[in-house]
This record gives sequence, C-alpha cells and structure tokens, in this order.
Amino acid sequence: MEKFKKSFITGLFVLLPLWLSTALIGWLFGLIDGQFVPLLEGSIQRVFPGMPHIPGMGILTGLIIILILGVFVRNVVGKRILEAVERLIGRIPGYSQIYSMVKQLTNAFSSENKASFNEVVLVEHPREGVYIVGFRTKTVKFKGRDFAVVYFATNHMYLGDVFLFPEERVVRLDMQADQAIRFLVSCGIACPQQFNSHPGS
Repeated sequence: MEKFKKSFITGLFVLLPLWLSTALIGWLFGLIDGQFVPLLEGSIQRVFPGMPHIPGMGILTGLIIILILGVFVRNVVGKRILEAVERLIGRIPGYSQIYSMVKQLTNAFSSENKASFNEVVLVEHPREGVYIVGFRTKTVKFKGRDFAVVYFATNHMYLGDVFLFPEERVVRLDMQADQAIRFLVSCGIACPQQFNSHPGS
C-alpha cells in the first residue's frame, strides 16, 4: 500500500506540470484568439459567406497587427502620432494614471530597456547577516553619493518594495534576470548551487 501511495504521488507530480502548462497555454490561446478573430472573420464572412471558424486565425491576425503597429511606431511619423495619442490620454482623468502606471511597468520588462530588471543584485537586508535578491532598476545620487535603486518582489512579481542602498552595500550577481525570476517565483526551490558575484563588479 505504501508503494502504491508513493507511485500515485509521483505520477501526480509528473502529470500536474504537464496538465497545468497545457491548460494555461490553451486558455491563453483561446483568450487571444477570441479577441482578434472577429476582426478577421468579419471581413472573410463578407467575402466568403458561410466559411467556418479556423482556430488560430485570431492569433495570426493579432501577430500581424502587432508587427504592423511596431513597424509604424518605430518611424518618425508613427512616433509623433503615438506621442499625440499619449498627450490626449494624459488629459483623461483617472485613465491617464492607470495608463501611465501600466506603461512604466511594461517598459521595465521590455527587451529594449537596457536598465530595468536586467541587473540582479544581492543586498544585506533587513538586518546584518540576512541577504535578499533584488533587481537594480537605476542609480541615483543623494548628498553626493551614488545609491542603487533596488526592487524586491514580495508576493507577486508586479508588487514589491523599492529601497535605495549605498553602492558599496550592493553586490552585483552573475545571474540573468530570468534566472532570478524563476528563483523568486519558485519560492527559492530553483536556487542555484552557488551565488557568484559578477566579474565586472
């Protein structure tokens, strides 16, 4: 009976990641496909009445729209139009604050942002002998000294605490941001065998 119990638990923990990851991908697929599919199928139905729904066409439409939008915004005219739209949004009470907060957050995780969330650091905090892993978001000056602005995730990667530490207290780790995120999200289970300081620090 004990062997049966252990085998069942082992099988359960093999199945759960497969099932949950598949279910999550399926849910995201349906969500994104459902958002964009009316844009495409509405046009197709007008040209080819009675054409059945093709799964994935909404995602394909979304990818094409995102690509076209990205190409458009990267040129001068697109940038000016985007700036004009953002100025207009800035005049809408309530919505402007939400948009600004979401934009700053998404920009922090953007691959084009070379400063935010790319440098993983180790800081002695909140007391001597206790260390915490965080992300340096920028460096600021205060009273003639350099301070590292360090973000610490708490119960969620989008919520956390921000502290300023003197540069000499901050140890830059030889760790990629995605490794640090896995370490935090897994509650420390995905911890590396050894923390190494960055060669350049």
